[in-house]
Amino acid sequence: MIQGAQGFEGNSKNGVRFDSGKNLFFESRIAQEWLTTESAAEYLGISENALRIMVHRDQIRFHKLGRRLRFRTDELRTLFTRKGV
Repeated sequence: MIQGAQGFEGNSKNGVRFDSGKNLFFESRIAQEWLTTESAAEYLGISENALRIMVHRDQIRFHKLGRRLRFRTDELRTLFTRKGV
């Protein structure tokens, strides 16, 4: 977080204040939970283009954050279980 943020507690290092680890678990969970198109394609073992085609055909669940596509790892995992792989 940036120094001077409201309600922020932590240590100062190089002018930037770091949280003392309270939200580290939460932040790492968010990073693992949402995947970019590139990461999701790698996770599924397919090309990015194949993933975009699946999105266009409504074969895979996705979320739009602005103009970007994002995929949840738990939803990608259910794709495997649903298909019986």
